[in-house]
Amino acid sequence: MGDLVLLEADGDIGVLTLNRPEAGNAMDHALLTELAAATSQLHGYKGVLVTGAGKDFCRGGDLREMDRRLGDPSVDSRAYSHELTDLLGAAIRDIRALPCPVLAAVNGQAAGAGMSLALACDLRLASRRAAFHIAYGALGASTDGGMSWFLPRLVGHGRALELLLEQPVLRASRAAELGLVTEVVEPSELRAEALYRLRALSSAAPHTLRSAKRLLDTALHTSLEDHLAAEHELFADGAASADLRTGIGALLAGETPEFHGR
Repeated sequence: MGDLVLLEADGDIGVLTLNRPEAGNAMDHALLTELAAATSQLHGYKGVLVTGAGKDFCRGGDLREMDRRLGDPSVDSRAYSHELTDLLGAAIRDIRALPCPVLAAVNGQAAGAGMSLALACDLRLASRRAAFHIAYGALGASTDGGMSWFLPRLVGHGRALELLLEQPVLRASRAAELGLVTEVVEPSELRAEALYRLRALSSAAPHTLRSAKRLLDTALHTSLEDHLAAEHELFADGAASADLRTGIGALLAGETPEFHGR
């Protein structure tokens, strides 16, 4: 990694920051390369915060680089596009595979691939000055970064299609109404509130968090019978853990359990 994507520890929380503020944290090839490297190093944290430096979360792909590269007759446009989307896809898959909660703190504009990155996180907190813009239609492009996979899971098929066809700019309050955002907070409170929520979430038993994420990711494309079987196996895994016995004992004693992932 270099300076375009920062990965820092705030206690047991990993903080991943897109750090190209002068360009609105737009994703050029170099930033995407660092992002894919950074997301591969997120295991071991109890929670992960994803945000952007400066005024924006991420304005999407770097249009200046794209214009330069795609305007060069020596560049294979399909190969170049695959380079970009493969790097973004690797980062998205890494984030979705994490067993811990992942929260996007959306501090400003999240457009195109930047919106996809925010949607890939488990939860989103938004500053009052944040805005979400699908943006691909302005370029005559199709979605990437899993946006067309995440949207129907968050807002339903009909509303997702409406958003992809109309491509509106969603201010923070409207994004919250649609269920894309958990809460809208003042800009000065965003990071502190995000870290507070992550720490609260990470106090749950790791098995509970892992299971919830795994089951919900597969729920919409498995049969009820297969889903019940998966639930039962995961419940049995939990029953064999020390954490479950800790939880039962604490509840019977009227105490707050402390889970250790065992």
